[in-house]
Amino acid sequence: MENYIVQVTAKPGHEGTVTDFYHELGPLLKEAKGFRNRKIFRGQTGRMAESVKSIYTAEELAKHAEPPHEHPGTAFVIVEQWDSLEDRMRFGKDVQGPLTPKLIEHLMPNHGHEFFEDVSDG
Repeated sequence: MENYIVQVTAKPGHEGTVTDFYHELGPLLKEAKGFRNRKIFRGQTGRMAESVKSIYTAEELAKHAEPPHEHPGTAFVIVEQWDSLEDRMRFGKDVQGPLTPKLIEHLMPNHGHEFFEDVSDG
């Protein structure tokens, strides 16, 4: 089995469109040779920072102050499982490839996609 993991960041305000794109791929994936499973994770931008601010005192926060920064966008992690690398590559080329241009305009430039091996201890 192959684990294929995609990491993309939606531009601020585009997270719904990115979510819809991956949902629309669902039926196509289910028909694809070698496809087993997929999980889509969408970051809850700012939730961690809010949680930190709610449990640390102002003094504690001041010791680890972060510089101001722009909205980072909304992170997505998509985890797919396939029978083989070849099955995923064929899907990417023949099915997803022609659809991808309509996704690109909604993404920040940083992204990644790679096959991962499971090295869990247990």
